[in-house]
Amino acid sequence: MKIGGFGHINDYLQISAAGYDFAELDIPEIASLSFADLKTLQQKIKNGIPVPIASRLLPVTEPLFFKIGFEPESLRSYLEEACQKTAELGIRAVILGNGKARSMLSKTDCQREDIFLETLKLMAEVAADNRQELILEPLGPRYSNYINTVEQAVQIIQKVGKDNIFTMADLRHMVGSKDTFDSIERYLPYIHHLHIDYPLSYPERLYPTIEDDYDYSGFLDAIKKSGYTGTLTVEADIPDNWQEAHDKIEKLLAAYRGDSI
Repeated sequence: MKIGGFGHINDYLQISAAGYDFAELDIPEIASLSFADLKTLQQKIKNGIPVPIASRLLPVTEPLFFKIGFEPESLRSYLEEACQKTAELGIRAVILGNGKARSMLSKTDCQREDIFLETLKLMAEVAADNRQELILEPLGPRYSNYINTVEQAVQIIQKVGKDNIFTMADLRHMVGSKDTFDSIERYLPYIHHLHIDYPLSYPERLYPTIEDDYDYSGFLDAIKKSGYTGTLTVEADIPDNWQEAHDKIEKLLAAYRGDSI
């Protein structure tokens, strides 16, 4: 399993130097790059670690999909630019978290789920045009009131019916939603990415350490049992020292993993 560090573009060189296998970056930040700045970042990645995945597909921090009058096509131009630019950097999977954007505003909003499904279809189609996957991230109730568990994400994916949509498992959100870790094994064919951090802090997202008052073995053992061999990003707040942060996660994983993790 490959271990990644999450950060901003300005963090990339430090993430690469710290020893991570890959970096996970922010999509709206990439989408806003000029042609020249995109080429500069592309060259850095060519000489460093890969960026196979990026998160926060939309630059939206308020309810959107269930607002009266929202049209999925209104996102097309941005999605095309974001997916094209990320694809040029070698990013092969884009994550839709955006908990505020997808939050329902009232109990009757569930009747308008078809609009959200159409939005996902559009996102998947644009991603597919760029040879990318779309990953729908389940989020805990503190972050969204819609699609909180891996199972719920899978149900939505099945309704959309596109073969390039998958989901992921994020420790923080699984804990927050009381999602069972055996969901990782049960829905393994749909799970194409993982996130980890110290899940009990809020709103801070602290780096996980072996000294924490949280037992990570349930999550890590579930990963091992499932046979998952993909990517796992430490999605935490930007650390003051990337090398120390990397050493902390490696020490934690070494305490639990066998040779397969």
